[in-house]
Amino acid sequence: MGVRTERELRASFLNQPLMPYIGATLYEISPGKACIEVTYEKNITQQHGLFHGGISGTIADNAAGFAAMTLMDIEKEPLTIEFKINFLNIAFGEKLFSEAIILQAGRSIFHAESKVFSIKAKEKILTATALVTIKATSKVSEIKLQS
Repeated sequence: MGVRTERELRASFLNQPLMPYIGATLYEISPGKACIEVTYEKNITQQHGLFHGGISGTIADNAAGFAAMTLMDIEKEPLTIEFKINFLNIAFGEKLFSEAIILQAGRSIFHAESKVFSIKAKEKILTATALVTIKATSKVSEIKLQS
C-alpha cells in the first residue's frame, strides 16, 4: 500500500476539467482532510448574484473525495456513492470554501463531512453542510467503460 504525495493529489485535482473551469483551488490537503476554495465570479452565481447551490455542492463533494483519497491505497480512486447537503445560509461574499474531514475510513467505504463557508468582509459564515459516502474504486483506466 503506497501513500500519495501532496504533489500527486494536487495534480489529480487539476486533472479534473471542472475545477479550473469554476476557478476552484485545492487550498489545503492533509491526511483525512481537504479544503477547496472558489473566488466569487458572476458566472458561478444564480439569478440573485449568490453563489449557485451547485457550486457549494460541487466543492463539498470534491473536498470529501480528496480527503478520502489521502487515506486510500495508491491503486484506488474515490467515487461518491451517496451525497446529502443541507443549505443553512445564503452563500455570498468574496470566497466560498469547503472543509472536508473523514469521519470513518474503512477498507473500501469512507464517510465524510463537508462544511461550506462563505467569506464576506473577513467574516466566516457557515452556509451548508454535507455528508458524503465515498467508495475506493479501481482507477478509471482499469475500468472497462460500456458504450
